[in-house]
Amino acid sequence: MLNTDSIREKILGDARHNAAQLISDADVRAQKARAASETRISDARAQSQRDVEAQADELRDRMLRMAELDKKKALLSVKRQVIVLAFADALERMAAMGAEQKREYIEKLLLASAQGGEELIPSAEDKALFDPAFMARLNAQLQKAGKAAVTLSSQDRPLGGGFVLKQGGLEINCAFSAVLSQARSALEAEVAAVLFN
Repeated sequence: MLNTDSIREKILGDARHNAAQLISDADVRAQKARAASETRISDARAQSQRDVEAQADELRDRMLRMAELDKKKALLSVKRQVIVLAFADALERMAAMGAEQKREYIEKLLLASAQGGEELIPSAEDKALFDPAFMARLNAQLQKAGKAAVTLSSQDRPLGGGFVLKQGGLEINCAFSAVLSQARSALEAEVAAVLFN
């Protein structure tokens, strides 16, 4: 019987040893798996933190660019309003010129615009300026320039200043507002430079 007991003890001892070894190996594997999981979790947290920071930086940069763009748009809008006011003021000043200054301006404008032989329709506001003496002066200047005389229309138009030249079905609008509007595109950059530099 001793033999069976010792074999049995040997088998049990080997089984205990193998079980202890398996448990020890399983503990080592579990510790390695836990360490690897903790490393992956730590790496994932760090990557998530970097991603969140990168997204926050990108969002902040985008918001700053949008704010800068909005600021530039607002500034441009204000500049446009100032330019509109500057041209409106220029039109008011043109309309408020004294009689002789207006006549000189109208004379230059007529000499530059007339081909000769047109009918001159004055603005209702400036009709009194076109007296016979002024018309004679205008026609004398046209004749010096080699152009035919213009005739004063019995009609007038509410132009706010200036005149219209009419020949047949063709009209040339020389109202102060039209002249200023035509010159505006050419002068706008220059006016902006004067106002904002």
